[in-house]
Amino acid sequence: MRLANWLRALVALTAIVAPGRAEAQGVRLRYGVASFGEVEPLRDAATIAACGYDYIEPGLAKTLALPDPDRQEQLRRLSATGLRVETMNWFLPGADIKLTGPTADQARVNDFLERSLALAEQLGVKVIVFGSPGARSFPEGFPRERAWDQLKAFLRTAGDIIEARRYGMVIGIEPLRKPESNIVNTVAEAARLAREVNHPKVRIIVDFYHLTFENEDPDAILDAKDLIVHLQIAEPSARGFPRQEAGEARYRRFFDNLLKIGYQGRLSIEANSSDVAGDCGPALKFLKEMAAAAR
Repeated sequence: MRLANWLRALVALTAIVAPGRAEAQGVRLRYGVASFGEVEPLRDAATIAACGYDYIEPGLAKTLALPDPDRQEQLRRLSATGLRVETMNWFLPGADIKLTGPTADQARVNDFLERSLALAEQLGVKVIVFGSPGARSFPEGFPRERAWDQLKAFLRTAGDIIEARRYGMVIGIEPLRKPESNIVNTVAEAARLAREVNHPKVRIIVDFYHLTFENEDPDAILDAKDLIVHLQIAEPSARGFPRQEAGEARYRRFFDNLLKIGYQGRLSIEANSSDVAGDCGPALKFLKEMAAAAR
């Protein structure tokens, strides 16, 4: 009896001194910087590494378009930093390739998929972000339902190529705000599209900036938890590197919901900056503090 009482007291003391594991650790994330505006992670890799990030997220279409000597030189400099390309955004060049509407060219799309996915595999990419607003937005007067079906066909084709070639990445559908795209604007819509595609290589990402712009409830994360493979973030008002909560309550709910769903993946800053060296350190500190405080 005395031993049992002693064990109960020890358990109670442990609960006081060391709270639950999830509460103590917060959200465990890997942090990266994505291509956006003036920010080019391949070019800025040394600066990003010096700030303490885990990986970079360059644009896939941009990287593919580089002359091979230039691309190899950038990759050589990247290798010296110790960072890796774990994710890529800017999947398709919207000015050259259309996925929806009457001018969609399946042969051209398939050719681009073969070349771009092969490059992504060569780089060791794990998630390709499918934002590509210019490629996926449909022209005025074109039936939305047909555009939706065209996107499903594209995503199934991409998924099939990944499976057939035994590549190691998945496609993450990104909800985009309405000023950028007229289709798939919320986490709920991205989740619906992924479920209709029903392919193991097609999932979704959540971008905090787009979510807040569209006034979507951060609880959408809870409903889509089985599909989320990646996250992006930017400060909501100016789309800059996030540095402080500054009255934005959705930061807190965003990170709390990540803890609730057990998310332990990557979070990329996809934001404007004219001073990456000055912005990336404070942003990383802020994000780690938010993640650690998640409850």
